[in-house]
Amino acid sequence: MIIELTLENFKTFLEPTTISFAAGTTSRVSGNLLRHQNGERFVKSMAVYGRNASGKTTTLDGLYALWAFVDFSGQDQKPTSRIPRFEPFALDQSWSKRPSRVALTIELEGERFTFDVSATADRVWNETLKVQRTSKQPSRKTTAKLLIERIWNPDNENYSTTLHEDLGTELTRKAVIEQTTPNRLMLGKLASMNSDVARRITEWFDRDLEFYDMHRNPFSEDAMLEKSARLLKESKTFAEVVARFMKDADTGIQELHIVDEETVTTVFSESDKSVEFKKSTKPGISFRHATEDGSEVFFRRQRESSGTLRFVALLAAILEPSQRRRLVCIDELSASMHPDLVRRLVRVIHSSRYNKLGNQLLFTTHDTHLMDPNELLRRDQITLCNKDRFGRSTTKRLDEFQDAARSDANLQKQYLQGRFGGIPQFGPTLEDVPVDDEPMEVAP
Repeated sequence: MIIELTLENFKTFLEPTTISFAAGTTSRVSGNLLRHQNGERFVKSMAVYGRNASGKTTTLDGLYALWAFVDFSGQDQKPTSRIPRFEPFALDQSWSKRPSRVALTIELEGERFTFDVSATADRVWNETLKVQRTSKQPSRKTTAKLLIERIWNPDNENYSTTLHEDLGTELTRKAVIEQTTPNRLMLGKLASMNSDVARRITEWFDRDLEFYDMHRNPFSEDAMLEKSARLLKESKTFAEVVARFMKDADTGIQELHIVDEETVTTVFSESDKSVEFKKSTKPGISFRHATEDGSEVFFRRQRESSGTLRFVALLAAILEPSQRRRLVCIDELSASMHPDLVRRLVRVIHSSRYNKLGNQLLFTTHDTHLMDPNELLRRDQITLCNKDRFGRSTTKRLDEFQDAARSDANLQKQYLQGRFGGIPQFGPTLEDVPVDDEPMEVAP
């Protein structure tokens, strides 16, 4: 379970900004919450709003950058390999050479971990891992430990590193310190050396964190639909649930069929500098439609609308069978889909009938129809991104606007009126576009 995400000097975020999943005080739509055994409550979903280029997608990019770095560090890397995706704020020269920071707090099997990383493209500047453990009842005593502390000192060009004994034997810890290069995380090295704590955290990144960005990545749709087809093929129960949703979504689709699709991949040989084309098969989805005369027609995905394909892929992502609670990150959730369909997709994530494990959703959107504190999104489930005239992004959760965002307020109307920021401030060219009163005369 994700608790919070913090970004600092990362792309458009200069000052530290935190997106917190901790629930606010409102009692409305309590079914949208997860309740911890210690009494804390956390939201199942978080929507990030804001005008274009305000930093919405950057919030997902920060989490993705940390995921990519953990994955990168679990592999053998040359000391000169560049660290992926850690990009500082570029509009201030005094900050452009400083490290970017991404910090994440998650709950795993009753233990709360905070993983905090600052890095430039060539090295880690700071890496800390803290754990907070709570004993069983009746005492429920909480203890905190600093498991990893790794700090780069640019003056003497050396690291100061401390590894807690919980991470392994003294011999193992010494080997990790000696073998971890500046461009890798110690967490990754510890996991490769069978540290149980490090392995659990890297497994969370690998198995419990997923990203979907169909609108930005031309290959993402193929990957999402291929995975959806594989899941539908492996689980009959899952396939029946998804098929029911697709039929009831008024798309005209009566049934989903899994078919084998032939693909051709290009393989480059370094040894003889040649290119080979290899054929392979992968699972695909065929969509059954009913006709007026009662016959059946099957469409491959190339003939289906982008909204239909996105709905089936996101539905499969949210409902994916798993024994572990997951965090699903979606950029532009509402893209290509009708607002009413998106509303029902959000209800699915909040429904314990379908989301039995309490999977969480972090998504960006412009869809103000979701701003419904009585049915869909509570005020503590809406984060607003704003950017000032110097290009610096900030975030603020809607329940922090105590005066404007009352529990009974029309949030959609107030947002569109600019009461919370997050909307564009147009210049005169767009603000004063003239409206014609008469038809335009055209030449024959």
